[in-house]
Amino acid sequence: MSVLLPRIHAVCSYCAYVLFHNRLCPVLMLWFRRCQKWFYALLLALILLVVYLVLNILTKPRVIPGSIVPSPNFDISRVKRPDRPIIMITYWGRLGNHMFEYGTLLGVAKRNGMIPIIPKEIDLLDVFNLPTQQGDVDLLDMHYIYNEEKAAAYFNKTRHLKPYNALLAGYYQSWKYFENVKDELISKHFVYKDEIKQKAKEFLENVLTLKNKHGAALVGVHVRRGDFVRQTLKGYTAAPLPYFYQAMNYFRRKYGNVLFIVCSNDIFWAEDNLDVGPDVYYSHNPDGNVDLAVLTSCSHMIITAGSYSWWAGYMVPGDVVYFKGFPQPNTKIGNITVREDYYPPHWIPM
Repeated sequence: MSVLLPRIHAVCSYCAYVLFHNRLCPVLMLWFRRCQKWFYALLLALILLVVYLVLNILTKPRVIPGSIVPSPNFDISRVKRPDRPIIMITYWGRLGNHMFEYGTLLGVAKRNGMIPIIPKEIDLLDVFNLPTQQGDVDLLDMHYIYNEEKAAAYFNKTRHLKPYNALLAGYYQSWKYFENVKDELISKHFVYKDEIKQKAKEFLENVLTLKNKHGAALVGVHVRRGDFVRQTLKGYTAAPLPYFYQAMNYFRRKYGNVLFIVCSNDIFWAEDNLDVGPDVYYSHNPDGNVDLAVLTSCSHMIITAGSYSWWAGYMVPGDVVYFKGFPQPNTKIGNITVREDYYPPHWIPM
């Protein structure tokens, strides 16, 4: 290294001389010569950074989709088979993703006779009155890790887990994981905090009075924009206008007296582009948790894309219309989605 550095500096000095010998920039040439020590320090730091990044990539454990692996401390000679093993799950993404993960935890735990445990700091606890036992991941001690095959597809190996503590790693976005506990999940677990529930109730009462629509069939409409507009190359798709007109007319024809409650992460776009008739109302509530409570208080849903929208549909008792253009095929999102695992069979594609 002591031999190499002076040579590199000499080459750089020569290049600088060739560039600046015509005196167009003598000050820069002088500065370059005086910064020899700083040059060495910067070059050394750059080399160390490259070495660190390479070692980090080479030593990072590779996660194989669909694999079942023991935890690093797992010793079959020491581990005792518990009467009721503990099961936990990773919480990746945001609220809608966490609802999938929580639902999967309950469904898989019930199917395998295991005890579900959730972390104390999860954001779901700010929205719902979850009765599930709370605890740290250290409770698992020696356990098996189940890495999902695809984020939005059913992983068959979760039907029969090994009789030891388990950690489910992934998004686990399929209705098939928790269909066995659907009624319990909605009626006993995804029960909103009193403050959120009260705000949603007052909102709907005010809208029904304002629109003179008491007795109308409430249809929630969720319009997902934002990142779904910007990241189309990944497979995200913002539903086009004809989809909303077709879906809304479907409910008008079927139920006659309806009231559409529109919620969106870009409500001004929705107001500018969708219907403004007497049977449509736009929510300007700044709290997404209250909007979710409003949507799931409706009888029917028109959903677009994303896990937040999906759960608004799953929790209503009536008809659910979804945008069949999501996700786009042959894209990052499309390749990790199995449509029949992601969308319940009774939902209506448009």
